[in-house]
Amino acid sequence: TTHPTKVESLHWSPDSKRIYFVAPAERDAQTKHLLEADWVIPAYDDYRHREIWQLDVGSGATRQLVAGDFSVRRLSLSRDGTQLVYARAPDHALNRGHEADVWTTSVTTGEHVRWTRNDYAEYDLALAPDNRTLAFVATVNASGAPYYEDKVFVQRAAGGAVERLLPDSTMEIIRFAWDQTGAGLYLLGNTGLRTHLYHYELTSGQLREITRGDLTLKDWQFDAVANRHVAIRVDATTPGDVVLIDPDSGTFEPLTDVYAPLLADIALPQQQAVRWRSRGGATIEGLLVYPIDYDAGKRYPLAVVTHGGPRSSSQFGSWNRTRYVAVLAGQGYAVLLPNHRGGTGYGDAFMRDMIKGYFNNAHHDVMAGVDAMIKRGIADPDQLIAMGWSAGGHMVNKLITFTDRFAAASSGAGAADWLSMYAESDVRFNRQWVFGGEPWQRRAPVARFRRDSSIQEAWRVTTPTLFFSGENDVRVPPTQSIMMYRGVRAAGAPTALYVADGQPHNYRKPSFQLFKINRELAWYAQHVRQVPYDAVLPAAANPPQTDPATKESP
Repeated sequence: TTHPTKVESLHWSPDSKRIYFVAPAERDAQTKHLLEADWVIPAYDDYRHREIWQLDVGSGATRQLVAGDFSVRRLSLSRDGTQLVYARAPDHALNRGHEADVWTTSVTTGEHVRWTRNDYAEYDLALAPDNRTLAFVATVNASGAPYYEDKVFVQRAAGGAVERLLPDSTMEIIRFAWDQTGAGLYLLGNTGLRTHLYHYELTSGQLREITRGDLTLKDWQFDAVANRHVAIRVDATTPGDVVLIDPDSGTFEPLTDVYAPLLADIALPQQQAVRWRSRGGATIEGLLVYPIDYDAGKRYPLAVVTHGGPRSSSQFGSWNRTRYVAVLAGQGYAVLLPNHRGGTGYGDAFMRDMIKGYFNNAHHDVMAGVDAMIKRGIADPDQLIAMGWSAGGHMVNKLITFTDRFAAASSGAGAADWLSMYAESDVRFNRQWVFGGEPWQRRAPVARFRRDSSIQEAWRVTTPTLFFSGENDVRVPPTQSIMMYRGVRAAGAPTALYVADGQPHNYRKPSFQLFKINRELAWYAQHVRQVPYDAVLPAAANPPQTDPATKESP
């Protein structure tokens, strides 16, 4: 394409002759000139509307199909290729997704049909094979009340009643697809430590688990024409190769073997599901990663890694550059990844524990997990580490102000002050349920925002703590880490802050990712184990050699 704006969300027509895509509306020539020449400062939150376009693959010609005083979100295409399915929102601000509603547009007649009128923030939109029934995922209950576990909803006619499927199941629905006949749905479901493929029959309500085991399925896709399921299978022994899934037996047929040659000579740690009792008698689950060459009669330093979200969960096969559990295990650490209350995969009540209080029970769940690992004889109580990113960083900030039991900590992109965080972040909608309102409303629940803000307790911190942030992070702006760092430094605890140039919420530059790993390992070696640590760096990180004769680099 030669489209003048960024092309997004590509969808092939079934005959492969056309591609449908979404693109931001083009600015007029005068406005573009003024902006590029810096004669105009664009308004804050000035999001251009997205439009739907069609590309003819043979000729390269494009034409606009859907545009107006709204922004298109979450485009999909009906199985027969005749209907565009998408959501219309007032603008493209991420925080206003709940104001979008689902529409369909005929690619032949241009007829527009509105399906929903609600505050659901529908996503993963799909029409049944007969185009008469709509299904989508939303985070509301059967009555439309917000802040519930992600479930599939089925609507049997435009403007008709909506049914929330599997309302009593604790499973979080990540994705779904209509089966070949439209009599049921394939579901990708998170049950805490695992993500598996299921089939749900609409008439009988029968749910069948297709895959099993201590593993996580990611990027699952279903091709109804070929009746094939493809996904990335992740477990403790591989970061994930592509597999075909037999929908009857649940067996896997490997399609790629990328990681086996790389991991053939590398020792990998054992991963195990563990459970413990927490405050109020709640059962909490987590993932325990054993150190390499684990000796059952020996205690080890324990790194507690709290997950992001908080609406997510840690799972088997946790291969992640912010967690790097295999590296930690290779360095002699045991690792605990607790799935505390407020996370997903354990049902509505578990996830909604954060309603009207972010730190109602979550931090108690983490500390109960620490105590359980000490009781098991795995963790050394004098060598505890807290680390996490995003919501995991929020948790670290809480833990270091709540207890002095951690010998070292690292907080990545963590919130310090929930009042300013609410106003600064690009995502706010769900937090009003957590705190009971917005900070600028009349009679705002300011006390609740302040109660859960770690900055107010920074004076308590004695734990040596690192802080990391991205300069361009709009989810958890760097001001949050700056505030927490300054508070901890004023308390007299060893600390350092690193704000990565040009980086968003998650570091994308490999050198910065590696820096964070090396810096954390050096910090833990110094403050926890009191041993030296030599940073691992690629050859490219070494300074160029100078030729003594010419004093120039070769």
